Amino acid sequence: MFNNVPVLWQYLILAGVALALTVAGLWLYNRREKRRKHAIELMKLMNRWGLDWFADLYEDYAVGDYSGLVVKVKEIVTGPSAATKRWSPNWGDVARKVAAYYATSDAAKAQELMAILQKSPGGKP
Repeated sequence: MFNNVPVLWQYLILAGVALALTVAGLWLYNRREKRRKHAIELMKLMNRWGLDWFADLYEDYAVGDYSGLVVKVKEIVTGPSAATKRWSPNWGDVARKVAAYYATSDAAKAQELMAILQKSPGGKP
């Protein structure tokens, strides 16, 4: 295939392909690392809110423990059993903590949340 191409050009082509593969590999590696760093940030946020179960989920993703991640996702899909009940979050607590954080971060957001709650059937006027 390269019989008619001078040796110098063969080396330049080989070096160009190697450089392109290296740049592509580094780009893909950095994308993965950014996702993992973001997962660590989310893990810290979940710990701050007291949602340890979700923090463990993000931690498994960040360190690359995909088998642990699959087990936790399976717990969500199958629902809590007697063995996994301690890992299952109380969804009411989750909603309260998220709403409290949402409301305390900005006064306008707090007013928006109050308007939503007053419109809902369970909200108190």
